[in-house]
Amino acid sequence: MSEIGKKVRLSQILNPKSGNSIMLAMDHAAVIGPVPGIINPCETVKACAEGRPDTCFMPIGAIKRTYPIFIEQHIPFIVSIDTCTFLGPEPDYFMVSDTVEHAMSVGASAVSMHVLLGPAKTSEMLKGLSKVAVECDRLGMPLLAIMYPEGFDNIFDVKYVKWAARIGSELGADLVKTYYTGSKETFAEVVESCTVPVMLSGGEKTKLPQDFLQTLKNCMDAGGRGCAVGRNVWQSENPKAMLNAIHKIVHQNGTVEQALAELN
Repeated sequence: MSEIGKKVRLSQILNPKSGNSIMLAMDHAAVIGPVPGIINPCETVKACAEGRPDTCFMPIGAIKRTYPIFIEQHIPFIVSIDTCTFLGPEPDYFMVSDTVEHAMSVGASAVSMHVLLGPAKTSEMLKGLSKVAVECDRLGMPLLAIMYPEGFDNIFDVKYVKWAARIGSELGADLVKTYYTGSKETFAEVVESCTVPVMLSGGEKTKLPQDFLQTLKNCMDAGGRGCAVGRNVWQSENPKAMLNAIHKIVHQNGTVEQALAELN
């Protein structure tokens, strides 16, 4: 029966026509602080909801304040059940801070958590992911694993990124979010090596919107299934227009030029 639950919830966060997903990432505040764009999460969600992301993920504290908007706009949400903070002594250690059962109790359609491959606490993070994956299987809850190689000379090197993504799928994730590797050809290696759908990590805000949109287009052409993007949306001049541009690429297989037209 739990397999049915996973399929039902995945259908809520994956677009029924394209099979892809635009995930609005808002799990940054505890990690890097209340940076511009998410100082007021309710205002951010209201502004972004007009652009119709397929889902949004954030910690439980933010969910408690924003859930009426998700209900009103019929947008499913994902609960981020781990965290770290740059204010602490272990900024590269994501600890499990919530439970799958708690996320289910508030109506979540999935849970998300990170693993950084390379830091001293890598083994602890992998243990956490494994335990959460078991609970997700038991309860029928999809798991988005955010898998990042860290501490290497080039963290975007395809040999590290595809290895990190594969670990996520090997330990039971249903979806994996990871870094862009610099080209369509190398990102195709990541997609091919991972046994579950791969989502592009939006990363820091790019200097120009077309820079992010070109990266997104490359990832989709390589077989990616969408993006989990934060700063390139809620730090943009017009979040709704930026989401419309992302829709053009992720759900309509549009060109970067067609996407840029949505910003004008």
